[in-house]
Amino acid sequence: MKKSMIATILGILLFVITLNLISAVLIVDVSSSPEEVAPGQIVEISIEIENIFDYDVKNLHVKLELGSESAPFAPYQSSSEKFIEELNDREEETFKFKLITLPETSTGIYKIRVNIDYEYEDENSTLMPSTKEELISIIVNSQPELKISSDESSVLILGEENSFSIKIINSGLSDVKFVYLTPINAKGIKFLSEKEQYIGDINSDDFDSIEYQVYLEDDASGTIILPVILKFKDATNKEFIESKNLILRTYSLKEAQDLGLIKKPNYTIYIVIGILVLGCIFYRIRKKKKLKVNRN
Repeated sequence: MKKSMIATILGILLFVITLNLISAVLIVDVSSSPEEVAPGQIVEISIEIENIFDYDVKNLHVKLELGSESAPFAPYQSSSEKFIEELNDREEETFKFKLITLPETSTGIYKIRVNIDYEYEDENSTLMPSTKEELISIIVNSQPELKISSDESSVLILGEENSFSIKIINSGLSDVKFVYLTPINAKGIKFLSEKEQYIGDINSDDFDSIEYQVYLEDDASGTIILPVILKFKDATNKEFIESKNLILRTYSLKEAQDLGLIKKPNYTIYIVIGILVLGCIFYRIRKKKKLKVNRN
């Protein structure tokens, strides 16, 4: 008799433990619109929950844990918690949440904890509470925007070796990584340094630059359109390859001097030095002649 009671009690405990370990509700689908959200942008999350058991559940609460560094989102025009009184067996219900991404959020994949609370009836028709935790994810990203420009302080002189810098500016909201820059051959310009250069990572609202050594032919155009290939990846490792044109202004030596872009040689000091040298030579010659005359 005692063994039978013990077995019954153990069976009931096992049943209760099993119910707590195996939840009656299950997230069967999660979607977001848009699929990737930019910082400061609104996103709608749809969570589809199914009652996978053969009994009804009641007082179903679905709550999103928001506002932390790991979940930088806030409810927008709605609550972060949804409620229905009953979810019948084998039925599904979709819960929609409208969220806004915090403006300072960095790009990346963020996990949001979903707390699901509900009640079910035991064999005595008593409502028993149960809790389930799940994780969903949201991708925070935006279209990368890279721009290029040449260093305005560089003066490119025809017929000479020159150096100039190409600045790569990240004007988008997303960071970029593994940035490579490769100029393409253009008429009148020969690269003396390696063309393909690795830049690395460029954060949003930041820039980096790379310097090139080139030789400009005498007959090169006054304006050289230099094609440039940019290759990089965004925060989700999606690869981008973009073609851009860099406009380089070139000058003859005389043009650059006349425009004041480079200093003209100061010949005055050389003339003064020459006069002094000639005067010194003339003085020595005269002195030698006087000494010679005096000896005679």
